[in-house]
Amino acid sequence: MKTALKVFGIILVLVLLVWGGFALKVALSGPKGVGDAIIKKNSAENWTNAQAGFEDKYQAIRSADQKIAIHKAALAADPKNPTLQTNLTGVTTVCISAVADYNADSRKYLLEEFKAVDLPYQISTTDPATNCK
Repeated sequence: MKTALKVFGIILVLVLLVWGGFALKVALSGPKGVGDAIIKKNSAENWTNAQAGFEDKYQAIRSADQKIAIHKAALAADPKNPTLQTNLTGVTTVCISAVADYNADSRKYLLEEFKAVDLPYQISTTDPATNCK
């Protein structure tokens, strides 16, 4: 009988330790998650990649916007050309998507603070250099 009680006691202690460990892990998951996010955000790899990504995205938007003007001029010279119409639609779509990606990244926790000071916070559709028109 004593052996059975000892075995039961050991099993009960193990169950309580496992449950207690789980409960402690759950209770500390919020602060640990916040800490892990801060560590990841402030890592050199994150901020250098974020800064480079914003530079690349901004230049891709400016380039696409310039290409739209080129395609519009070509289409104006030959307005019935379906290839030119398709090309203009394609480059406009690429530009709009690039603007959406840049603006979304500007709001992401891991990226938002790591943009060069001369880059806009978000791309405005009123700026002729980036309006995709």
